[in-house]
Amino acid sequence: MFFMPRKLKYPTEKQLEIWKLKRDKLKGKEIAKQKAVTTGFVSKTLIDANERIRGLLENAAYMNKITLEVLSEEVGFARGQSHMLGGIQCYITFSPQNGVQVWYEHKGECVNCEKYTMCRDILIQEFKERNIHLNNPQLRPTDLTEVLFQHLEEKVKG
Repeated sequence: MFFMPRKLKYPTEKQLEIWKLKRDKLKGKEIAKQKAVTTGFVSKTLIDANERIRGLLENAAYMNKITLEVLSEEVGFARGQSHMLGGIQCYITFSPQNGVQVWYEHKGECVNCEKYTMCRDILIQEFKERNIHLNNPQLRPTDLTEVLFQHLEEKVKG
């Protein structure tokens, strides 16, 4: 899938609140009760949030010349291939804390990389936001991405 850019809007705070609750597997009725709103409001808000998140993921793919194979706005995750970089696997994540992040599959020498701390901090935040238990938090960023993306792929498949 290759998409043309469109006018983008970041999800509102209310949309993100409800989207996160839904991502955490709460049902619409439960969200409505918790937020003291109608189920119709929850449904409309989720539709709008998902549309905006889809747009952000598609735009990131377009900007980075990535052809998407998997996209889930509900999970905030997409996977595809970069033809600019010889078809390597690429992953795009969206989270309220980290925004949109694009990751390229590689086995880097993380210890010697100047971005080590930044990548690691973003990845640890992704695990926290998504309530994913990390057995070994001392893993290198490239190993953390493998664990994270495997988990997200499983979530997309249901």
